[in-house]
Amino acid sequence: MSFPTVSWDAVPRITGSQMQQLIMLATGKYGLDSRLLVEHTARNVVALVDAHAPEGTILVVAGRGNNGSGGLAAARLLAARGRRVWVVPTHEAENYSGTPKEQLEHLRHYETVKVRTSLPKMKFSVVIDSAIGTNLEGPPRGRTLDVITVVNQLVAQGSCVISLDVPTGLKADDGTLPGDVVNATMTLAIGLAKRGAAPGEHVGRLFVGDLALPDGLYEGMGLDAPRMPNFVTEVVAG
Repeated sequence: MSFPTVSWDAVPRITGSQMQQLIMLATGKYGLDSRLLVEHTARNVVALVDAHAPEGTILVVAGRGNNGSGGLAAARLLAARGRRVWVVPTHEAENYSGTPKEQLEHLRHYETVKVRTSLPKMKFSVVIDSAIGTNLEGPPRGRTLDVITVVNQLVAQGSCVISLDVPTGLKADDGTLPGDVVNATMTLAIGLAKRGAAPGEHVGRLFVGDLALPDGLYEGMGLDAPRMPNFVTEVVAG
């Protein structure tokens, strides 16, 4: 499967705080269910997995925010199609709430999903990095730092790593690195590209996944509504 392409210079880009505002407006003023946005994200992740790693076992590393919700929902969709999926939350299960908690609980109904508290020492065809996203505060530490180390080892072994929004450890606003960072094979920006996550280096290939939000939402924030040719579109340098 191939995806249409657009130039980095031609796509609207936002900061992490603008992304949070966008989601708040979507679920508040516009009344869109957060679960709907999560399902859109998961569908777009699955499209990338189907295109670049159609076979083999999958590892999903999921945080307890919106980013983690997308990864957990993608795990469910992939498991429903028979894929073997290992899920490693970055925090204890009791620390998850709201939509991430719901998505984590849904996984118990799927026989091909294994939820573990530590990263298994095995090979994976694809890793979905949904640990932090745009909410990075300071250098990664604890289990998140362990995740980065193991994921980068898997990259060296040939795994395809798909990061949601931005690679864990990279600041969405300016691309700076306060500590260690995931070296993604590709990154799926949710809704809009993030200013600090241009294609290349730690981001890898960059794709934008459409959330099907109304134009008025973007216009109300003073942003240009994205005009992407597909639900998933690759953004190329230049």
